[in-house]
Amino acid sequence: MATARSFARYPDFPSSVPIATIPVVSLQKLQSGDEDESKRLFQASREYGFFSLSLSGSAKGEELLLDVEKMFDLTESTMNLGSDILDLYAYKPPHSLFGYKRSGLLKTDDGKVDDMAMYNLGQDDIMGNTGRRSNPETLESERETCRTFFDHAYGVVSIALAELDKNLGLSPGTLAGLCPLDKSSETQLRMLRSEPKAGVIDYRRITLGGHTDIGAITLLFHTTGGLQILPAGSSNVPENWQYIRPQPNCALINIGDTLVEWSGGVLRSSLHRVVAAPGKQAKVPRQSLAYLLRPERSGSMRRLKSKVIPELDDGEEEEARTVDEWAAWRARQVMNGELKPETRGGIPTKTIA
Repeated sequence: MATARSFARYPDFPSSVPIATIPVVSLQKLQSGDEDESKRLFQASREYGFFSLSLSGSAKGEELLLDVEKMFDLTESTMNLGSDILDLYAYKPPHSLFGYKRSGLLKTDDGKVDDMAMYNLGQDDIMGNTGRRSNPETLESERETCRTFFDHAYGVVSIALAELDKNLGLSPGTLAGLCPLDKSSETQLRMLRSEPKAGVIDYRRITLGGHTDIGAITLLFHTTGGLQILPAGSSNVPENWQYIRPQPNCALINIGDTLVEWSGGVLRSSLHRVVAAPGKQAKVPRQSLAYLLRPERSGSMRRLKSKVIPELDDGEEEEARTVDEWAAWRARQVMNGELKPETRGGIPTKTIA
């Protein structure tokens, strides 16, 4: 989601498709200490694993929206360079997920391949936490613009994390402290673009397969539809997937697997995917920005302790791996087919009372 100016460039989102009822939470109200708004955020993070964060009326939010406009322009100019140039900066999984990924490299749920190109820009690279990486000139010439985006995005996400601290019974600054801006991590800005297809449109075409985000929390901006969520408890069949409707002046936030682990399953990480945009929106390129906040590389994946977070069950071992070790283990599980992507967490209230 971005400003109204960005939305005006694209056809309207149709009203005839199934839409998920994702709660809208006000950043301005959170900043003013509104307890009801804080509880809404927490409930959404447990029930849906998603919520829409309205940035209107907040100086920090309005600041970030201006950054988003600039980053959308940078995404367009970067992706327009063409694969012959962008392939020079190709990512090299599993060793590195930073750089360019052309469409067609990943398997989707239906056994086909994805239709999403992306450029992954590392926070460490831009903020100077590690040595510089080489990026296309469109990005190298705008390093300060990118740095400002990372700084402001982190500031907004930290406000959401502070509310989760409060509702999880954690000390102030706990979650943000595990994901510092100035320490090495896999945190990145993912600039995504999919191109429209000629001829008859297949609205069930999967452009990015079903998954949960492995990190702590994701901040997403998009102006056209296509993002879908599978409601918890629903079988994974096409008719059960629901669109998330983009909202002007909002950011979409979703909880990642790391927060599910830290919270002992209290928070929810929901299965989501991207399909062809609905209606007339399928005839235009689809761009989005995803700020994926990951913990410090050497940090712990150990479950946090509070009166709200359940203790380990008898016989359940405490997680001893570091963030990097745990993420690598999870990635191997997925690649080897040992772990099926599915919604996780959101345990009932009565189990944590």
